[in-house]
Amino acid sequence: WGLQSGKMLATLGGEEYGPADGITSVAVSPTSQLVAAGSLDKIVRVWDVETGRLVRSFEGHRDSVYAVAFSPDGSMLLSGSLDKTLKLWDLTASHQSNQCRLSFTGHKDFVLSVAFSPNGRWLISGSKDRTIQFWDPRQSNMCLMLQGHKNAVISIAHSPTTKSLATGSGDCRARTWLYYTN
Repeated sequence: WGLQSGKMLATLGGEEYGPADGITSVAVSPTSQLVAAGSLDKIVRVWDVETGRLVRSFEGHRDSVYAVAFSPDGSMLLSGSLDKTLKLWDLTASHQSNQCRLSFTGHKDFVLSVAFSPNGRWLISGSKDRTIQFWDPRQSNMCLMLQGHKNAVISIAHSPTTKSLATGSGDCRARTWLYYTN
């Protein structure tokens, strides 16, 4: 959308989706050149904003993808799914190589939100299991779990300047968190 004109500039997707395969989440790359979308058909798609062309499709989740986020440098894409996993995709790899770089398991229920820390050191996920989990992207292990919500963690937003984040939940609460790392 053009902010000054209020007019739609482009529509991405459509033709590659079936009638029941809606988009559940979107993210814009740090350079604003790409848009990624998670969808009900288990596929993560990436489009070039300028041309409107589909440039990547990532398959590997076993259920709908409900969250996507670009890494701060734009080289990686993180997805979260109803299959209870997160997957890390390498956007710098060959277009023929659409394999998952790392898969993260540990949530006990649907993964509904994902984010990167601003320095890319942590992957953060929120789940229907009511937890927020921090993952090390260099390995695939969970390093920290935050608990406090009484319902699903539906959204996560990390501060761009501090080690803090906000989460939104089905418990009708937004919570702020401050974390410390070595």
